[in-house]
Amino acid sequence: MTSQTGLAGWRLRIRTPGPFFIPGEDMLPGVVPFPPEFAGRYREKGYWRDKSLAEEFAEVFRQYGDRIAFLDRGKTYTYADVDRASERLALNLLDFGLQPLDRVVVQMPNVIEFVFLYFALQKIGCIPIAALVTHRFLETSQFVRLSGATTCVVPERAGDFDFQDMVERVRAECPSVKHGIVFGHARPGFAAFPAVSRLTRD
Repeated sequence: MTSQTGLAGWRLRIRTPGPFFIPGEDMLPGVVPFPPEFAGRYREKGYWRDKSLAEEFAEVFRQYGDRIAFLDRGKTYTYADVDRASERLALNLLDFGLQPLDRVVVQMPNVIEFVFLYFALQKIGCIPIAALVTHRFLETSQFVRLSGATTCVVPERAGDFDFQDMVERVRAECPSVKHGIVFGHARPGFAAFPAVSRLTRD
């Protein structure tokens, strides 16, 4: 298991690419940067602080740690809970094989696990691609092909629809997909999303 200090080391080496970065090695191939005059004006006004979302929210987590941030299925979560759970999930994802700049198709319902996952991906420098739970093979496979995504995160089922069957079809057509993570019971070849109780315990 990667240590907490190990994740801090990753943060020192990684900055999530964004429109506020100077064009060059920080930009992904194919990204069209903002015009320099716009970027300069936004920096002067303080709109852009050359910080990743993970860095911006780290300040929020520190400042408002004991305040309630989310309510899900009858349970409340503070900003500190979200920070701690996303940190632990980030370590799990690194151990699982995700790498900085990996594109991750996230197809999750409106639950607290989505929040933990989003911030975990930001902390390790992955790029989340948000998909709807109502999307099926046509949409999800297109997202994967266009982005070169390495990972799909899906619920187990929605009604009679089996998302793991869908991801297996996507894998067969899109060799970039190496990982499948399931919110629910995972069959062989998939990883199960960690339990909230394990991510949030003190």
